[in-house]
Amino acid sequence: MLVDIKDLVYLGVVFLTGAGVFFGTRIKLIDKIQKVKDELRDKTSKLELEIERLKGKDENQQQIIDQFQKQVLDHLPDLFEILKKDEI
Repeated sequence: MLVDIKDLVYLGVVFLTGAGVFFGTRIKLIDKIQKVKDELRDKTSKLELEIERLKGKDENQQQIIDQFQKQVLDHLPDLFEILKKDEI
């Protein structure tokens, strides 16, 4: 016989070991990828909430700036006139 039973057993063990390692690694990689995906999804959600909070804060600051400009810019010419009169 060209191939002995010992050789077939050896090849079978090598093949089964390789298949076991492959599928074991594959399952571990799938779990790791799922874990990282969940972590990234959580981080993305947190960042989206932070962006919304910062947008609201930015809008409030812009409203304050606009109100300040409306109140002060209307009175600037009067203030300059007062300063000119005081210099003379």
